[in-house]
Amino acid sequence: MIAGRRTQLLIDSGASLTLINLHFFLQLSKYYRKKVRLPPSNLCLQLADRSQLYVKYALSLPITISNSTRMHRVYVVPKLWRS
Repeated sequence: MIAGRRTQLLIDSGASLTLINLHFFLQLSKYYRKKVRLPPSNLCLQLADRSQLYVKYALSLPITISNSTRMHRVYVVPKLWRS
């Protein structure tokens, strides 16, 4: 669960950042959406194929897994998807 919303997620234990897509972000309550900040200006996400992902926002959200909740920094990526 992310910010009180049930969702499926992919855990990548080797990832250094936590990403959510813009569609999911827009479904969050206004309480969380108004806490956004611009990402660091030097943040550049490069994929294995060397393409880049644009990060629109950064914010902290509560993430709950197996009844354990932790605040976690997440980055909102408009074109994030997986097949």
